[in-house]
Amino acid sequence: MERKSMTRRVFVRGAVASAAFVGMGGLLAGCATNASNSSTAQSDASAVEEPAAFTVSDEVESLKVATLGKDIKIACVLVAKEEGLYEEEKLDVTFETVANLSDGITAVSENKLDVLPFGVIPTCTFVGQGVENVCVFGGTIAEGSECIVLPENKDRFKKIEDFRGAKVGFFPMETGHIVMQALAEKAGIMDEIEWIIYSDSNSAIEGVRKGEFDCAFVNSGGGYIASKSDIAVSMQPGDLKPDFPCCRQTTNFDNLENNKSALIKFMIANLRAYEIIQNDRERAIAALMGYSGQDHEYVESLIYGTDVYDAAMIVEMDPYADAVCDFYEDMKTTENIPADAVCKMEEHVDTTVYRAALDEMIARGENADLWTKLDADFKSHNTIV
Repeated sequence: MERKSMTRRVFVRGAVASAAFVGMGGLLAGCATNASNSSTAQSDASAVEEPAAFTVSDEVESLKVATLGKDIKIACVLVAKEEGLYEEEKLDVTFETVANLSDGITAVSENKLDVLPFGVIPTCTFVGQGVENVCVFGGTIAEGSECIVLPENKDRFKKIEDFRGAKVGFFPMETGHIVMQALAEKAGIMDEIEWIIYSDSNSAIEGVRKGEFDCAFVNSGGGYIASKSDIAVSMQPGDLKPDFPCCRQTTNFDNLENNKSALIKFMIANLRAYEIIQNDRERAIAALMGYSGQDHEYVESLIYGTDVYDAAMIVEMDPYADAVCDFYEDMKTTENIPADAVCKMEEHVDTTVYRAALDEMIARGENADLWTKLDADFKSHNTIV
């Protein structure tokens, strides 16, 4: 198993960035100043009027969207694809497989891809390093992280203080471990935890099984997979910090400026898929099974949970700007990006695309209770931009 052990003093200052974003080179310069960004453009609130409603084009438009294999965490995107919802919204979506999140976010920043619906760490890392042309505009999954242990340790790790003195496995692109590191830092026990990098989910499971880790943080259904190998889930970081962002939808400012209609259509279709996921479980499961090739139990467990597995992922389309900006600060606290980074994450989160799409769903008049709830959620979770 590929592994590297480090104390906090060795680990901090960029383990995530160095592990995942080697070779960014000339990309690392500047901060976003694009006027289309809502936070920058509205810095003087007293001088800004309420923006007019945005009208989408009647013409067929196109987007290039990144995928990572058959991962179903982008559930709304996949249901929209399988159900033909993009075509119904006059949007031609081309899906392009990327090898990893580094390639995906780089392609978005260079205008080679329009949307990366995976990851929040890549976007925050690029912003923290000064890359201008990336912007979160929607959600994908919240939380989604699980702590796996040997069955006899199932009740050992519940609170942040329980991790004092532990050997903890983590993967640099797994969001939950950064949340836990920030909590450990705030609790004053970061130096008393040994953080050990693992290379993939199988390595995490085997590391726990062999005693190389006391516990390990996994996502993308890692707890479900581990449970099939007699490994238990002791807790979810969401128990300690609810609604932290996992995958977000990231685009670039050029798209927000010049292709906003297509992005709104994309979000409308995704919200329609969200409604299917919420209200027609079997239809959603069938669509995700058709895309992924996974069986009913796997899909149901990851998206909905079952009597024997508590789903860690929360499907959502809202950008949750406040949570994204808070997570950016957690990355600074843990020095996964420079603590003195001058770029502000609130200047790299756009809420106008989601707001326009949600307004359209409200205007269509169906499923009013669902959209009313999402409207209230939006107002609660997007106060910073």
